[in-house]
Amino acid sequence: MRWITDELLFYGGIAVAASSLLFASVGLLILQIKRKYLNAQLDMEYGERENRK
Repeated sequence: MRWITDELLFYGGIAVAASSLLFASVGLLILQIKRKYLNAQLDMEYGERENRK
């Protein structure tokens, strides 16, 4: 019965790590999209920036 618990912890940890990577990548994608729209809004209200990177 102990091997079931060990395998459950092992594969559960892999699942948690994989889901963390998935949610992190989705979060970064959302932040990049919001940054794009925010920069467009700021450019519209205040004009283009001279030293944009």
